[in-house]
Amino acid sequence: MAARTAWDDVQQQLPDLRRADCVIGLPTFNNAAAVPGVVRAVTEGLRRACPDASVLLITADAGSQDGTPALIKEAVGGAFPVAQLGHQPGASPALPPLSELWSAWREEAFRAFFEVTRGAEARACVVLDPAVRSMAPEWIGWLLGPILEQHIDYVAPVFQRPRYEGSLTNGLIYPLNRALYGVVLRYHTGGGYGISGALAALYLDRDLWEGEAARYGIDNWLTTVAVAEGRAVCQAGLGERRMDTGTPSEDLASLLAQAVGSVFSCMERYQDVWEGRTGLQTVPFVGLPYRSGPDRTPINVDRMIRGFRQGLRDLVPIWEMILSPETLSGILPLGLTEADDFRFPGPLWAQAVYDFALAYHEKVLHRDHLLKSLTPLYLGWVASLVRETREGKPEDAEAAIEQLCETFAHMKPYLVERWRFS
Repeated sequence: MAARTAWDDVQQQLPDLRRADCVIGLPTFNNAAAVPGVVRAVTEGLRRACPDASVLLITADAGSQDGTPALIKEAVGGAFPVAQLGHQPGASPALPPLSELWSAWREEAFRAFFEVTRGAEARACVVLDPAVRSMAPEWIGWLLGPILEQHIDYVAPVFQRPRYEGSLTNGLIYPLNRALYGVVLRYHTGGGYGISGALAALYLDRDLWEGEAARYGIDNWLTTVAVAEGRAVCQAGLGERRMDTGTPSEDLASLLAQAVGSVFSCMERYQDVWEGRTGLQTVPFVGLPYRSGPDRTPINVDRMIRGFRQGLRDLVPIWEMILSPETLSGILPLGLTEADDFRFPGPLWAQAVYDFALAYHEKVLHRDHLLKSLTPLYLGWVASLVRETREGKPEDAEAAIEQLCETFAHMKPYLVERWRFS
């Protein structure tokens, strides 16, 4: 007997529904405060972007205690059908209530949205984060339009944000993936995604859901799979992202381990794609132009440098197993540098990241320990970026990121040569 899918649960709730042109997915957890604004934005956005399209809205709830799913259904009214998956009172949950394991639960939510998209034979699926208070009706057109009108398969979000916000993305995930796959995508995460029905089916059919890439880094995984599989992609500038504060959070080391582990896992899966890929491809852009802005809060560089130096005191035996002697010999003297003169050169940072990717591939030690031991080096690089650019304009930080991307690309042979023999 075939396993029960999210589409089966939707049909049970909406027996007269056979198909839909568009599926809107909302992964929810205690979002009652933001629900009215989100539903207004979705409803108005659909009216403007595709007034004649049939729409199905799906909530996948992680066990909200504030009535979020019911509030969404009430706010939608009769505008379009609504089905609710997840932790429902009096029902067997289609999704487990994993509020303590937010990343793993989001993977299950995305998978459910894709199952519904395929079951409904929808042309497009838009996944929106209901914790985003700055969501606007224009988002729907920017995320749906390229799919419905230009045959794009994947629309990735890009946000306007302070220059040092998202430094893990800007300083590692973006330059590494750009060097690997040769596609200029900023790898901003969360907020909203547009996915074609064909790509949703591909996501379901690929044997990737049980691995680290999807379970702990679904946002990066979505983008990387689309790029590596050669699907048509574009970026949507969605403006500012102002988040509700109710989403569970984790410490930096765990977040880094999950995000970077997802990237490294995809590297193993798509080795045949990135090893021989050269050149650089830009992708179409819709929506608001990307820009970085001034800082919202002070940046504590001294604390970052202390975190780096703590790593030098505690983690050198582990780094000796991960880093090449050349890389380690470049890092060790940084611990003797005065804070005001602290600099972590871009080539040294890129080489360290490549060494960690190689060590992850070779399984030189437990992967979680390996990935978390990257945290002090990451803090050192961020501290260096802030030291170099904070007296200038926000554009100076962006220029430094662009230069780092070029450095990662220039040093890619260092990775490829060693990966082949590992």
